[in-house]
Amino acid sequence: MSCLALSSQADQTVASALAAVDCQLNGAVATSYARLFGASGAFSGVLTALLTVFVAWIGYGLITGRTRLSLPAMTPKVTALALVLTFATAWPAYQAVVYGLLTGGPDELASALAGARGGAAQAFAVRLDGLFEGVVEIGRALNAGQGADLQGASRLVWSAAMVLLLSTLGLLVVARVVLAVLLAIGPVFVVLGLFSGTRPLFEGWLRTALGFAFAPMLVVLGGFGALNLMGPLIQSIAEDPLAAAQEMRPLVALLVAALIYAGVLIALAWAALNLTRGWRLRGRSGAGRAASVSTEARPTPAPVPAVADAGGADASASARLSALVTAVSREPSSAPARVEIVRAVVREGGAAPSSSARRTEGLGRSFRPTTAARVLTGAPGS
Repeated sequence: MSCLALSSQADQTVASALAAVDCQLNGAVATSYARLFGASGAFSGVLTALLTVFVAWIGYGLITGRTRLSLPAMTPKVTALALVLTFATAWPAYQAVVYGLLTGGPDELASALAGARGGAAQAFAVRLDGLFEGVVEIGRALNAGQGADLQGASRLVWSAAMVLLLSTLGLLVVARVVLAVLLAIGPVFVVLGLFSGTRPLFEGWLRTALGFAFAPMLVVLGGFGALNLMGPLIQSIAEDPLAAAQEMRPLVALLVAALIYAGVLIALAWAALNLTRGWRLRGRSGAGRAASVSTEARPTPAPVPAVADAGGADASASARLSALVTAVSREPSSAPARVEIVRAVVREGGAAPSSSARRTEGLGRSFRPTTAARVLTGAPGS
């Protein structure tokens, strides 16, 4: 399919220039894809080697036990491998999904919002051609006149025309060219998304591509509103250019409006690039959040009432322990009974320490059945 070339003919319009640029960029992306990962592409061998390493790494993880052969563990890896094989080896799939979504998706959204048919960018370019033609007619009428005042007015009009054309066509063409370059090298970054070490490069490529895909959409939507505001001013000047040149205020207002229009479009393009700056495919702090969730989910042991021995000696504590053991042995229970004994070591002078050593012992655990439980509570000596 042959594309129209950009020319300096009088019938060249903004809409035809954008259509020619889109056609040439589409052909350039298809050619670069074939040269990278086509049948005789430069990176076809590299792709085979990387896929082999990826599959071998999965097999090594399964052999050593680092990777479990389960559905939650293997589904992301198999999905990533299938996507890489699809987009890095089949140009129709890459063109329909990646290229089509990034170039046609934002334009369709802008068409729905602006109520335009046949593409929002083309409708916007046609609207700009009509206003630009009116500005050119004003400049020609002023150039046909004589006088120093008309020359100054003509400079203002041509300056406004250049600002309108450069800010609109320049931003749209720059965004399309950068996006086409990113899409041309996109299969390389798709392959880099397989490995965790190179996955940030894929995320950075995807963020940048989305930013330059959203930039024309916001420029077109903002440009529609700005052109609707500038249209009545241009029409009023075109009705009597000489009277507007003598007064000079309408021409100055036209130049100021063109500068504001350019500033609005630049701000919209900057906003589109900032929309995806902090976007991530997956949160970097996922491991930290998982650790906190597992820590919170860990059961907290229930507080066990401490059995305090205020002033007893070692002999009395041993006697009480023997009494408890006798009671447990006399009435067996099904579940292992846990008897918590807190022994206070009495220092010389009869004062007990502030913090007692706590022991937990299971008495008779292996000699009783395990169907019910008996809990012994109470203060020692009771």
